[in-house]
This record gives sequence, structure tokens and C-alpha cells, in this order.
Amino acid sequence: MRRVDLPAPLPAGSRILHIGLPKTGTSALQASFHAAREELGRRGVDYVSRGANPLSAARFAAGTATGDTARLERRWDRLAEDFRTSTAAHVVLSSEGFSGAAPDRVAWIGDRLGGEATVVVTLRPVAALLPSIWQQALRRGGLESFEEWLAGVLDPAHPHAANIRRYDPAAIIASWGRRFGEDRLVFVCGDPGDPGDRMLNHRTFESLLGIDGVLELQPVLNSSPPYPEIEMLRHFNLANGRGGEDGELWTRVLRRTARRMGDAPPSGAGTAKVRVPRWAAERINEQARESIAALEASAATVVGDPAHLLVDPADHPVETTAPDQVTVVSAGWFADTVARLAVDEVEERAARKVRRLERKVARLAERRRTTTTLDDASARDLLLALARRARRRSRRGR
Repeated sequence: MRRVDLPAPLPAGSRILHIGLPKTGTSALQASFHAAREELGRRGVDYVSRGANPLSAARFAAGTATGDTARLERRWDRLAEDFRTSTAAHVVLSSEGFSGAAPDRVAWIGDRLGGEATVVVTLRPVAALLPSIWQQALRRGGLESFEEWLAGVLDPAHPHAANIRRYDPAAIIASWGRRFGEDRLVFVCGDPGDPGDRMLNHRTFESLLGIDGVLELQPVLNSSPPYPEIEMLRHFNLANGRGGEDGELWTRVLRRTARRMGDAPPSGAGTAKVRVPRWAAERINEQARESIAALEASAATVVGDPAHLLVDPADHPVETTAPDQVTVVSAGWFADTVARLAVDEVEERAARKVRRLERKVARLAERRRTTTTLDDASARDLLLALARRARRRSRRGR
């Protein structure tokens, strides 16, 4: 392990692949890169994704995507080609979606990106991340209480253990280091208790790129809801049975509801946050010590102090009790938000279907090399009528 305060600048022609990890300041870093595109371009840096975070394409590359895989594959192909063929002095690609890749998929990603790359991994204490990871599970329809979920996550033989396996530096070194070389891995270990380390991710990338003062913090809303409101979300899942046949729709609705609940909670919402209990903090520290040993034994570069992956168990409660009440204001806000977002999702789904049908009609017309005919006009009229009917039905459900 080479431990440094900041890494040395990479030579011209270098490529940087940032694979997260999730909940380690990735959104803030990506927002800063996205906002500084023009200035970065003037400094010879190409941030290749079109948006701040090409998450769906990265998940496809990692083999963890769901949905329209043909469309995602096209996105990934464009992204990989842009990264591979850019002529900029430095090329950067960032998404936590890559971190979910299995070892064979890591090798495939490396081959598709071409050449060599420096792989950057941002870390935080796992004990600080578990409440957010549990809440993500609830947004996907999860039913377990925090204590039940924790017991599974911290049992290596339990399927839930996969939720934190990607946070193990030893596994990252074994898979990403094998393909890209351990000496091309950079781990960033900031101090969660030091406000000055809030910018460590940004300063690390600026140092690697040989620039200064370009990446500035951007307003990013990604806060966790209070514990009582999270429990309300879980009990909605219990009552709703994971959404039944409309599971995908409800997953999208609950994800958006929880985001609004965290970023702009209703007046009268609870203030208690989810805390990892002491027994879990102690067990996580045992795993963190193994992670630190793996880093020390590697040829990777570590920015900061890997000891920051440990937490003080005394700062965690001996016992935790899930809230069983919310205010009527929160309950009313939750019911109204879920209903409105569900209607919005139905309307958007109907609109997407209409657009897909319209594209199919246009492609058929192009293949036949015809101008607009009465039959084509009738098809478009039919599509518009279907869209209007879908909107009327969704409004009746308001």
C-alpha cells in the first residue's frame, strides 16, 4: 500500500474509471464534474457521459441491469466507445453502477473500455452506510425491519450479505486489481468526522488530473427520511404485498416518494434517524479490520487513512427500537404523495407506449418509402385517441 495525502498527477493520455462505491459521495462528485464540463474541456479533461451519472449503462456493463436490455446495451456501447476513442489529455468516467460487477464482468468491462485505466474507489465506514442501503431495499418493496435486515446482511451465509460484499476492498482488489493492476487502484478514505474531508473526493480527482479549483460542490438533494417515515414506508409495503402485479410501478412510486420525504419532509415529520446498534457496529469493525489489512498488503494507492473505515461502537446505541407512530400530517402527506405519483407514473407509462407505437409507425412508413397516406393518418389518429383515453382513465383515479 502506498498511503498519500493526495495522489500525483497522471500523465497525459490517462483514463480514469471511478466505480463508486454507492453512498460514498458519488452523487456530489458527479454533479461537480457535470457542472464543470466546459472548464474541464478547456483544461483537456473529457467527462465522457452525457449526464452526471450513466447509471443504467454502467449497470448493464456490470450485468445487474433490468428492463430494456437492448436499449441499455446501445447506451453502454456509445459510452464505452466515447471513453475508448476520446483524444482528450485525460478521460473520466464515473458511476457506482460498475461496482456491482462480478469478476468475469470486470474483465469484460476492461476489454470494452480498451487500453488501461486508473480505477478510483471512494470508501466510507460501512456502519455509516447500512441505514441508507436498508432504505434502498424498502424502496424496492422490502418488508424486513432494520434489525431483521441487519442480521441477514452481517451473516456471510445469508443472501442479504451481497448488499455489502461490494464494499469489501479485498474483493475489489481481487477483481478490479486482477484486470487493471493493483498499482492502478486508488482508494479514497476520508475522515467522516472532519468537515474538511468533505472535499477529499474532489481534491483527489483534481490532483489526479493536474488541475485545481475546478470541481466545486453543487447542491445535491439525496437525504434520508426520518426513521418514523421510513417505518411508514415499510408498513405500506407490508400492506401492499410488494405491489402485486404492478410491482415495477410501485417500486418507482415509492422510490420517488422516499426521495421527496428525505429531501423535503413534511412539517411535523419525525426527526429520529436510523442508527446501527452497537452489536452491529462491533461486528462491522471486525470486517473493517480485515479490509484494512487487505489494503495494507496490496500495491494500491490509499488517499487518507484506512483507519477511518472503523467506527467507535460507543457512539452507537446498545438497543434500537423501531418507531410505531407518525404524525397525522406525515400520514396525510404520504397518502397524497403516493396517490399523485402513482397517477403520474400511469400517465407517463401510457405516454411512453404511445411514443413507441408512433416510432414503429414511422419506421414502417420509412421502410415502405411512402409519403403520408390516409392509412398513416388514421394510425396516428388512433394512437392519439389511445393516449387521450389513457389520460382520462388515470385522471379518474385521482
